[in-house]
Amino acid sequence: MASKHRWKAIWLVLLGAASYGVLSTFVKLGYKQGFSAAEITGSQVLFGFIILWLLSLPKLWQMKGISGGIVLKLIAGGTFTGLTGYFYYQSLQVLDASFAVLLLFQFTWMGMLLDWITERRVPTLFQWIAMALTLLGTVLASGILSGTMDSPGASGIGLGLLAACCYTLFIYFSGKIATHLPALFRSAWMITGAAAIVLILMPPQFLWNGSLGQGLWQWGLLLSVFGMVLPPFLYAKGAPLIETGLAAVLGSVELPVVIVCSALLLHEATHAVQWIGIVLILLGVLVSERKTAVKAKRKNEYTEQIPRK
Repeated sequence: MASKHRWKAIWLVLLGAASYGVLSTFVKLGYKQGFSAAEITGSQVLFGFIILWLLSLPKLWQMKGISGGIVLKLIAGGTFTGLTGYFYYQSLQVLDASFAVLLLFQFTWMGMLLDWITERRVPTLFQWIAMALTLLGTVLASGILSGTMDSPGASGIGLGLLAACCYTLFIYFSGKIATHLPALFRSAWMITGAAAIVLILMPPQFLWNGSLGQGLWQWGLLLSVFGMVLPPFLYAKGAPLIETGLAAVLGSVELPVVIVCSALLLHEATHAVQWIGIVLILLGVLVSERKTAVKAKRKNEYTEQIPRK
């Protein structure tokens, strides 16, 4: 039964990461229509905030027992998902997209390192192998080896790594803060923190400059569902049941989704080396679960050998 719940949690986290993966394609389509990064990001978090709280209204009475301290922790934890988008979009202004994605995906080893520091959980051999496969696959799938790239600046590298750090902390807090509460309530409070920090850093001028009426509302709604509603909810349901390091490795599935969506919707050219990278990333996900599967099998064999009274 525990193994069944674990695999359900793994699929939830995978779906959450896949939801993040479609965002870059939608953002690029929004940029093509002339909307700015501030307008795209601000409308995304604002619509996400509205949607999650509307969904929470029917059960709002259940929040009466939630302490102010827990609420503040959830809001604080939610700021990291807002900061991830903020730093990542800023890095895209000074870095090639392929290199910015590569920096963002450093969360795969950051999550394992954080798990090691906070939980004293030493990474297993399979986890080290999975991390190596994931990092190698990320380099290949990002397309950085298939073309020329401008020399990256220190500020862009710093912004990209900050985005990776914030994403790692978002995954960590998704699995640690108030895990006894319904995922919908946790997501609503966390999106409150994300919306607050983004709208402070990027004042919502789109509310009065006419951009919403020009079609921004469509992109804001679409991005909020796939970026601010589904992922926090799915992570809130799945992340508490698995390790932070594993959740970070599973999150790398986002990159293959980015490549596939870009090829299908933006008609961007892909290279064989990128598909090799995608295969390595998926292989890394499978390897990361190898030890758990072996342990579960041994446990079942041991249980079957115990004579029944």
